[in-house]
Amino acid sequence: MRDFQNDLRNLRGKFIEELLRAELNRGDYGTTAKELFDTLTQAEQDLILRALRVQEQCGGRQLQFTLAIKSLFPDSELYFYKKFLLCLPEPESEATLRKIELIKILFMEVGNTELELYFGRHFGVFGTPRTMRLDEMILY
Repeated sequence: MRDFQNDLRNLRGKFIEELLRAELNRGDYGTTAKELFDTLTQAEQDLILRALRVQEQCGGRQLQFTLAIKSLFPDSELYFYKKFLLCLPEPESEATLRKIELIKILFMEVGNTELELYFGRHFGVFGTPRTMRLDEMILY
């Protein structure tokens, strides 16, 4: 019985994700989101759809924004202090900027939050000893 319930829950989740995929492909989230979504790999699209489904079920856009960033950029560091500060250990690229733009459109609170991007070396954060380096800290 338990396996049946898990299978049903997974099937329901996949169905919702396919509805969300259709909404994105129709442009229901805007043409920019549609175009950016199309540039992702199938695996990346699945991660975005899973995060969108959870957002639809639970609300919590800020949480889903964080989860979407961490799922597509697992080595990133994301901080929040009046705005999001995102440090990506990779060099800046068009593909990365497109992914971040899509995540912002789909998961970020409209008008409430700003995102500041940092590429390459991690910046210093007070209270986080591994990141505190002289002349490499950003103060807020």
